Amino acid sequence: MGKRNITISIDEELAKEAKIIAAEYDSSLSKILSEQLRNLVEARRQMKTARNDLLRLVKKDFYLDYGKRTFGRDDLHER
Repeated sequence: MGKRNITISIDEELAKEAKIIAAEYDSSLSKILSEQLRNLVEARRQMKTARNDLLRLVKKDFYLDYGKRTFGRDDLHER
């Protein structure tokens, strides 16, 4: 997969602190941002897949068979 350079604008103080964090992880700011964006995109994909799976199940006409009912409403709710 090819790489693409992008330009972002962030607050100077944020950039300084982020560079320190990257150095602590023996990494680059670019690599850390790339990993975070990848995680964000993957999480969104998973959420979309889960949502679509749920909608498919909800729309599907299914019947849950609990067996023959041997009791009535009055049996459950004594008054």
